[in-house]
Amino acid sequence: MSSSGTPRLAWRSILLALALALWPAVAHAQSGTLRGTVAGRDGEALAGARVTVVGTRLVTSTSPQGAFTLRGVPSGTHQLRVSAAGFRDETSEASIRPGEETLVAIQLEDKPYELDAVVISASRQSERVTEAPATITRIGTDQLDAAVGNTFAGALKEVKGLDFVQVGMTSVGINARGFNSSFNNRMLMVEDGRIMVLPENGLPVGQFTATPKVDLGGIEVLVGPGAALYGADASSGVISMETKDPRAFPGLTMEVTGGNRNYRDVQARYAGVLGDWGYKVSGEYQEADDWSNRLTLVSGIARAWRPTDVGSATVAPEVSPGGVNGLNWDASVARGTAAVVRYFGNSRLELSGGGSVTDGVGQTSVGRNQLEGWRYNFGQLRFSSPRWYANVYRAQSQSGESWATNRYSQAYYPNLARPDATRMTDEQLVAASDWPSDGRMYAGEVQYNSRVPMLLNSAVVLGTSYRRDVVSSDRQWLTDRLTGEDISINQYAGFGQVTTPVMPWMDVVLAGRYDIHENYDAQFSPKAGVVVRPVPGQNFRVTYNRAFKSPTILQTNFHIPDWNAITVIYGNTRGFTVKRPDGTVFREYAPLQPEENTTWEFGYKGVLGDRLFVDVAHYRSAYENFMSPLAVIGDPLNAGLGGQPAGTSVWAYDADGNRLNTAAGGPALALTYYNLGAARIQGTDAGINFVVTPKINVRGTLSLIEISDVEVDAGREESTALNSPEMKWTLGGSFQDFGRLTGGLTVRHVDEYYFRSGVNRGFISGFTTLDANLGYRIDRFNTTVNLGVSNLFGCGGNFEYDDKDLLRATPTNENRGCGFGQKHTEMINMPEIGTMVFLGIRYQTR
Repeated sequence: MSSSGTPRLAWRSILLALALALWPAVAHAQSGTLRGTVAGRDGEALAGARVTVVGTRLVTSTSPQGAFTLRGVPSGTHQLRVSAAGFRDETSEASIRPGEETLVAIQLEDKPYELDAVVISASRQSERVTEAPATITRIGTDQLDAAVGNTFAGALKEVKGLDFVQVGMTSVGINARGFNSSFNNRMLMVEDGRIMVLPENGLPVGQFTATPKVDLGGIEVLVGPGAALYGADASSGVISMETKDPRAFPGLTMEVTGGNRNYRDVQARYAGVLGDWGYKVSGEYQEADDWSNRLTLVSGIARAWRPTDVGSATVAPEVSPGGVNGLNWDASVARGTAAVVRYFGNSRLELSGGGSVTDGVGQTSVGRNQLEGWRYNFGQLRFSSPRWYANVYRAQSQSGESWATNRYSQAYYPNLARPDATRMTDEQLVAASDWPSDGRMYAGEVQYNSRVPMLLNSAVVLGTSYRRDVVSSDRQWLTDRLTGEDISINQYAGFGQVTTPVMPWMDVVLAGRYDIHENYDAQFSPKAGVVVRPVPGQNFRVTYNRAFKSPTILQTNFHIPDWNAITVIYGNTRGFTVKRPDGTVFREYAPLQPEENTTWEFGYKGVLGDRLFVDVAHYRSAYENFMSPLAVIGDPLNAGLGGQPAGTSVWAYDADGNRLNTAAGGPALALTYYNLGAARIQGTDAGINFVVTPKINVRGTLSLIEISDVEVDAGREESTALNSPEMKWTLGGSFQDFGRLTGGLTVRHVDEYYFRSGVNRGFISGFTTLDANLGYRIDRFNTTVNLGVSNLFGCGGNFEYDDKDLLRATPTNENRGCGFGQKHTEMINMPEIGTMVFLGIRYQTR
């Protein structure tokens, strides 16, 4: 070969490089700029409207002033499509000339119903539900206002894919896609970008939130792994709540509600704008005489109390101070928030804070807690602009005078047998059963988002976050009891997502998050997906997610060597070995590590005929290293509670080879957390919303799930318990503006299923319930009267078991019925739920 080919190849390479370098300039010379405004029917500017040049990758959103700019638009005549929440899509023509600027003004018509809402949670940036690469549901202000009851939780009953568990008049449990528990922390709760987690135990803040429902502007529920953008606590999904902006929701709102079981609630919110400043304040007081039940511990397993339990030496009926049968089920909460906002053109800076105080009863995997004066508070500063988002906050939870009811009951009866001179007082017993906690979270996040023309106009989201948890148990039940110092844990993370329109009708989504935790190995959570849009408003998607659930401070730092005379409880940071009395090893438990969830999802979402919204997703998930609930590993009592066959004993040893003993020095019934098992599940979540007329709509959801390929050691099946129904569905309909009337009906069905979490074991009877709501608007007085009835009619019941059936796996009888006021059970060892009636009056000015 001639050497002259080398210079020729070099020149070709140089010319190609110059051509590639000059191509953007050439393309720019053949393009122009499109600038315009988007307004509503009355001429008001529409912020966040989506503007797309059809057939290209060019897309943008309008500013708070309704303005937009698109550069690099190819010359020629194009179709311009504009969409905004609450308005009909508009398509118009725009002619672009090379190097020139084209001005357009677009006005949208009102749409009386919204099938394709704008959401943020799925990709951390604005997009339509039909464009989101995930299963996501948005609940708007209208739905929140019409929700049965006076908490935000009632609006979650009809979210597809969500397990909604009513455990009281005002308290609920939430889970998604299986593996529920009595102490569930697989769902991440976020409010205004603030992680809503109790640092001391990893549970969602839930009913302890400081925000009244009248200040909630919307809720987005992301079902499925969300760790790629949200981190460790989003293994099963994300519930993201946003509060109302003073400028968008000014004026006074007051709501007074009463109901059965002495339910009473007062909420109020006032907001306004002074120039470039906005402000708001909100508050609520709520209380009710909740449903109640009594429990008895039999061989460490809880069951309903019976009259024959009195005086029995083999059982421990639940009791309150003074020997009162049962607990105090009077539930109450006082909460409030305030905020000041400074507006800077397209940007805003907000300083907010709030707090709550709650009383009631909460469940754990080893019993129940009497909540007395539980406090939660936060302070937050956040900044947002079209490109940047920054957020810093401090949150704190304190258990107040709360105490563990089972620990008190187990100490109460032996105390009665002691001589009067050595008998403990009720106050001393409560003090020995309390669990003081002070959990503080210090966190911050910075996020940048933009579109990159050189990357096919890709939408890019980049961010970093920091979190520091500082927890104290007052040196009583965590490892600060040993060290004399508060427990502190630092976490760092970086995340990003790129959505590339490789074709005008197809997006490729790549995302990932890298979490560094000082107590275990760093975790990488990848996400990948392809979204195909054959026509506007419809998409098919395939996504891959890997998420993880990290151990909480409770799971790693629990430390109670004297829970009672025979029981010790320890967190798992170094591992344990369990041996038979002859010294041979029965089982080894490694140090606790994060649980992993890998999920493939295939879905379709679309609006058909401008009246029918369909969302169907099928998923396949593989779980590894399940983190167990608090469970027995050392059982010298021969009861078979440590995973060994009944009639044999096993003793637990720590990583240094020391046997875990009771306070008196004998072998202990030892409890801890561990990783064990693997499982594969598959399921389908589907939802429809059909607009019959602009005033009437019908909606429904269906969820199916099944577990397969379970790998778990004999005796430790609790680790992989699905704890969710194989099928559940809802069917509802609503009407609006019939004269002054608004209302609806919803039927909810949950199949029977087996639940096993610690001492809470047994079958939850399948149930079907009917909810109804009716509102009447009195325009003259800016007032609406709302009547809501939950469980108006239902079918359900409960099971009975033999005391020898420790797993509650073989019911001896089922008490079941149908009718008005029919009660049913939604959580093992919590009260049956009956009819709930709420009558409220809302006054609102703007």
